[in-house]
Formats: sequence, C-alpha cells, structure tokens
Amino acid sequence: MKAAFLLPVVAVADVPLTMSWADWKDHFGMTFNGEEDTTREQVFNANIALIEAENAKDNTHTLGVNQFAHLSFEEFSAQYLGAKGSVVSEDDAHLGELEVQSEIASTVDWSTDKSVVNPVKDQGQCGSCWAFSAVGTVESNYALAAGKLGSYAEQQLVDCDTRSDGCSGGYNQYGISYIGNTGIASESSYPYKATDGTCKASSVSKALAQGSVTGYSSVGKNNAAIESALNSSPVSITVDADNSWQLYRSGVLSSSCGVFENIDHAVIAVGYDTSASTFKIRNSWGASWGEGGYVRVNNAVSNPYCMFNQAPVTAKISAAVTV
Repeated sequence: MKAAFLLPVVAVADVPLTMSWADWKDHFGMTFNGEEDTTREQVFNANIALIEAENAKDNTHTLGVNQFAHLSFEEFSAQYLGAKGSVVSEDDAHLGELEVQSEIASTVDWSTDKSVVNPVKDQGQCGSCWAFSAVGTVESNYALAAGKLGSYAEQQLVDCDTRSDGCSGGYNQYGISYIGNTGIASESSYPYKATDGTCKASSVSKALAQGSVTGYSSVGKNNAAIESALNSSPVSITVDADNSWQLYRSGVLSSSCGVFENIDHAVIAVGYDTSASTFKIRNSWGASWGEGGYVRVNNAVSNPYCMFNQAPVTAKISAAVTV
C-alpha cells in the first residue's frame, strides 16, 4: 500500500457508489504489490457485494466505495476505531450532569457556523478518535465562550495523555481533563502525525493555557438530554461503529444497540432535527467520507449505535476567558 498515514482527499461527489478495482486504485491513488494486490482486490470485491446488497434494500442510507473499501471490517476496526468506555464519575474533572432545558429549538446544526466548528479533520490510520472528539469539543466550546475558534493539537493528546493509549485507543472525557490540567498547543505548533510519539508538550507554547478548561459535564443518556445540551454547544459522544459506518455515503443510519455490542468510536454530535428524528454527527475520517465528513443517525430507535452506553460529555470553559 502507498506509504501515507493520511489518505488523499477525494470529493464525494466525484466518486460513484461502486467502481472497478483498477478505477478505485486510480481514483484514490492507492498502489499494492503482488500478493497484497490480490488480497486487497478480494476484500474490495466483497465490499462491493455488500454495498450492492444493502443499497438494494429499503434502507434510509446509502453505502458506497470510499478510502476504506479495500479493508475488511475487522481490519478497519483495528486501524480506525479506538474509543474506550469508562465511568465519568471516576474523574475529578467531572462537574456533574447537565440539567435538561424545558424549552429547546426544533432544529440545531452547529456545523453551519464556521466560527464555532472547524472543517472536518482526518485521524488517519490511528485509533485516535478519542483525541479528535475531545479536542473538537473543546475547540467549539471555547469558541462559543471566548469568541475565538482555534485548531488545537490532537497529537499532543496522543503523545502525552497517559490515561489513554494514543493510537491504540483512549477516553474522550479524559482527553478533555488533560487539556484542562495542562493546556494544549495549536495544531500548527504540534502537528498531527497519526502515530504514537514522544511527548513534546513542555517544548511548545500553549494556545490554551492550563485551567482554560475547568472540566467537563456529562449529559443524560437519552435523546432529550443530548438535544438540550446541543442547544448550548456540540457534544462529545461515543458509538458502536459497524460496517455501515465504514462504507457510509449518505442518508440516515438506523440501528439500535445490540445485546453484545459496545462502544468503539468517539465522535461529536453537532445537531439534531426533531421532525426527522435524527442526530447530526461530525466524524474524524476526513471530508471525503460520508456527507462531507458528517453522518446522520436515526434517534427514534433505542440507544442508536450504543450512543448512551457511556454518557456524552461537553467541555466547561473557565469564566476567566469568556467574552
């Protein structure tokens, strides 16, 4: 496979739902040698069969080839998923559960406000979704509190947050705690590498000082609580991402949490639409995945994609830095 930790950005509109193996490699700039090419083609063809079978059903979503179409779901999970579950009350930075507001908007979408939500980022071949969920939530909450949207260093969390395991997975809520306890550098001064590295936090200046984030609040494990929280800011959440996430192209994913399923991916809820019974979620697999890097999930089903197995959380910004 071509040596690159971040795959090339390909506009979704330019990609048909299915294509030949040769066309897919050319379109995504991927090269394989010898036996590996044969193996990858076999996996690719199995994914094409899955896409065609699922799209022939009466689903509310559409699957299609993307930068992950050469991977089995087991390979995809090992390389791109990495959220771990824990009890938020175990963390001293937990500030309690948010109260549910009695009056909320019928529709919220923070992704349309470019002063609050950054463009979709790409975690690459690293199980650092937890860091992207934590950092993205802090970015948006700080922007809302202080009127300044920064882009902060996920790589710092990957390298330095010892309560998580870098590219081998971690805890989104503990990532927010880390930022509060130590501060965080800008993405430009501590660039993302999509691999585990030595902590360099002491040698770079902080874009957010220690204490700028005072901790995090948890959100009730139900639709009403997360919709209420989304009226104030984007929310860090965890899900069980199945193979429909791997090959998702557009529409509304709809699945309840199974008996033996558990969370494996951390993302950010940025909005909801009560009339459509959907949550809108910001992912960290690049803008060429899904609906420009976003996915819509049906919230009328019970515990969609195990979203409520672990409490959603949102960052609390110090009053000293607010507008």
